[in-house]
Amino acid sequence: MSNPVAPVPAPDPFRPPASPDPFRPPAPEGATPENGVAEDAALGAEARPAADAPGARGGSRAARLVGGLLLGIVAIAAVVLFALVALTPKPMPVVKSAPSIQLTDERGQPFSLGSLIGRPVLVFFGYTHCPDVCPATVGVLNEALTKVGPGPRVVFVSIDPERDDVAAMASYLRYFPKSYTGLTGTPSQIRQTADAWGVQYAKQMSTTGAYAMAHTADVFLVDAGGRVRTTFPFGTAADPIATALVSLLAETPAPPDTPAPAVVAPPAAASSTSPAPASSALAASAVPGLGLQPYLISSEVWAGGPDPVILMGRGLDGRTPIDVTVIGAGNVAAGPPVRAVAVQPWGEKIVYYVATVTFPSPGAWQLALSTPSGATATVGVTALDPGSTTPLGAPAPNIHTPTLADVGGVVRAVTTQPQPDLRLSQTSTSDSRAAGRPYVIVIDSSRFRVSPLCGKAIVMARYLLDRWQDRVDFIHLEPFVYTIITDEPVLSGDISNPPLNQWAQAFGIGPGTRNAKTVPWAFVVDGQGIVRAKYQGIIGSADVDVIISLIENDGVISSN
Repeated sequence: MSNPVAPVPAPDPFRPPASPDPFRPPAPEGATPENGVAEDAALGAEARPAADAPGARGGSRAARLVGGLLLGIVAIAAVVLFALVALTPKPMPVVKSAPSIQLTDERGQPFSLGSLIGRPVLVFFGYTHCPDVCPATVGVLNEALTKVGPGPRVVFVSIDPERDDVAAMASYLRYFPKSYTGLTGTPSQIRQTADAWGVQYAKQMSTTGAYAMAHTADVFLVDAGGRVRTTFPFGTAADPIATALVSLLAETPAPPDTPAPAVVAPPAAASSTSPAPASSALAASAVPGLGLQPYLISSEVWAGGPDPVILMGRGLDGRTPIDVTVIGAGNVAAGPPVRAVAVQPWGEKIVYYVATVTFPSPGAWQLALSTPSGATATVGVTALDPGSTTPLGAPAPNIHTPTLADVGGVVRAVTTQPQPDLRLSQTSTSDSRAAGRPYVIVIDSSRFRVSPLCGKAIVMARYLLDRWQDRVDFIHLEPFVYTIITDEPVLSGDISNPPLNQWAQAFGIGPGTRNAKTVPWAFVVDGQGIVRAKYQGIIGSADVDVIISLIENDGVISSN
């Protein structure tokens, strides 16, 4: 076991390092602040004659005396000014209160994040069946906790309530450190909590019928006062996390730890406090008189175009007409109400509502829902900046993406998947456009992973291809320029800034904020060649499935 980190004063890990004055011209190459000053003095000396140089002795003694006094006064003023600047407190980093967490813990008891006020807390979202990202996160956090010693807590929020009930969470945490708390809840509770923390997640089905969850993998650090002090992105090592925890403990020592009761996994059948599975929770939507309780399903919401926003929840039962209005600042409507379309994809029990609305600009908005009977509800959304990517409602790029036939059957020339599904490489976007068929193009790479999400969108495409293979084309496009050396794909550049190929660039990926590091992407294009939906990063199977159902008018219940 590593030695605990001693609680000694450490540099403030929350304060960004000092940066050069943005208004000062850069120093010459190789110059330091010290020799920069020296060079300024030298230049000043060359620009004026020395006091004892010829021609400099004509001044009177009184003039020299006055000049000396003035220089002395200036020097004193400079010292005072320097002291005032040095002693002026520097502004503290802006922090905000942590969003509320009100869920059920692994003992079946109500949990509130406020119960941990007084000690630092690490919060992250994941699920117990996660094969890679969550175990890696847990390993790093355990290492950090070992370095720091007692005091901090870890809160693990499941984004998979369908499988992670109380019994499953208790079983999962049985061999974890006692500092961990595992949380679950109903699908709507989890969605609302994740939204409050800015966490995205989506289910991704596989061809075997099993599913995985794509999700935001950041770790949030909450201080003893309940404020979010920093966020650690996935891949952060244990040492920076441990340093930050030590700093917080130096600010506010944690209260003594009290022994926690042993975690005993309750029988699944007897767990009355376990959250209902998704199908049970949504069954309440058919019960009259309970009102509306919608929540957002869309993985992303984009500004600037007609965006099909997917909603579901209590009261959205497929029989009730729902009007949706975009509301901006000052509670002002950004447009007229839009009648949402109820969609139930074939073979699914869940009813979704799709409201195709326009968000005029990126930022926070509200969706106001209303029914003819007078029931109302609102959902908060954040519209993202699409950058230069192909706009929603615009024609898809008129390009020919490479197929297996185009490259002479060389599999590695069209996909870097270890065991590729070659059905995804048989059709080009130009083939789909000529045939008037809808298509989904997935721009992703299994080999060149610029994020933990890379490769997952291809799995989603394989699942949906089995569902829609006779009616919708699914196309996989490798986004980066690479060569093949002895059957091995080799990137033509650095993975920190991988070069995008011409086809990925045609969809607007590359410039500005939507650069190569934002892969994966998926674009859903209808039979007329119009982009109807697009997704980046976390791409849910349900998102794409619902949009295809809408395009194909398959499973559409009503729009009246």
